[in-house]
Amino acid sequence: MIHRNFITTNRMNKKNVDKKDDREITGYLKPSQYNIIWNLAWLSCSSSLYAMYKGHYNLAFIPGGVFLTSINYWREPAVSSWRRTLDIGYVNMALMYQLYKVYITNAEHAKEYYFFTGIAGLCYPIGVYYYNKKKYWKHIIFHGGLHIFANIANFILYSGYISNF
Repeated sequence: MIHRNFITTNRMNKKNVDKKDDREITGYLKPSQYNIIWNLAWLSCSSSLYAMYKGHYNLAFIPGGVFLTSINYWREPAVSSWRRTLDIGYVNMALMYQLYKVYITNAEHAKEYYFFTGIAGLCYPIGVYYYNKKKYWKHIIFHGGLHIFANIANFILYSGYISNF
């Protein structure tokens, strides 16, 4: 995967008297933790490219946008930030659009897509639960699972026939 030392090192070397610890801004996550999610966000880029390769141009923007908003947020996650709001908002909008598209077009691999999307969807609240319990590594594992299973679902969906609106 892509290595972020150049970003993290540059950011960590800045002296900022306003922040005592990098984790105050990121909501208690360490760079070794949130860098994992930043790396996993690149899976969405692969999903977007695969959608284009398979001719699903009207769906390629879904994982493409998730990729852009995720790497933007996870490069330096701040609990209360416009980047987090944009990421969560775009992901929710994109998911609703793609679920709707799969439903109304009776996509070839709809059942498999729903199955893996459901697993991905279960990972999010479990990750939030562990975050609230201050079990940050478990939070990262489940949030990472969200990225992995969602992209598996996308690859399965884009492998089959999906009619246009």
